[in-house]
Amino acid sequence: MEVTYLCPHCIGAINALDNIILSAKTEKNKHGLILLHEEIWNYSVIQTSSINAELGEIVDFFCPVCHASLNTEKGDHYAGYIRMDASGQESKIVISREYGDRRTFKITGEDIESYGESARKYMYPEWFL
Repeated sequence: MEVTYLCPHCIGAINALDNIILSAKTEKNKHGLILLHEEIWNYSVIQTSSINAELGEIVDFFCPVCHASLNTEKGDHYAGYIRMDASGQESKIVISREYGDRRTFKITGEDIESYGESARKYMYPEWFL
């Protein structure tokens, strides 16, 4: 099934070749690109050598198209973007900004699906809605 990931600000597509492409900046002020696999449960990550984020480091994410921040205002250390499936179903994807933390949420209407080992302790975070 074909899926498109979109920036919530400019609605520009941010995925290509099975990866979500994000511009990133680490706590140590290193800049580069981070590619996340577009399957929500797949935590494969590719990062440019200029960023070299370390486990546990908080990373700021930006749209590679319009450069707007994808960091969420609610909750600690999350970023979000839109997922549009082939049928036109739109969901919000929320990811942890802590490098190496496997915590992802898919929000469709009021339905929240959680993925990753770290997500269990955040099963019903009210701040998503």
